[in-house]
Amino acid sequence: MEELLDRVARELSFDTSPFKILTYLSFRGASLPSQIAEETGIPPGTVRPALRSLLEKGFVIQQDDGAYRSKVAFTDIISDLYLRCTAKKQ
Repeated sequence: MEELLDRVARELSFDTSPFKILTYLSFRGASLPSQIAEETGIPPGTVRPALRSLLEKGFVIQQDDGAYRSKVAFTDIISDLYLRCTAKKQ
């Protein structure tokens, strides 16, 4: 799992919609694109391409019902962000 988290950190900027969507999915669990757009305030026209990109990169899985689920645990994302923030302060 650490390898996947390393790829997320390398390939996604923390202030982008794909990272925000991945974090949302990690926290909330499997969600439909419309749910993601509604609950995050990210426009549907941004959510769908971001999900396709995350799917292509192997960061999410699309379920049979059309919902997407993160392959990265929420605690892993938060722990990594914390470590990066504290390392910058030192």
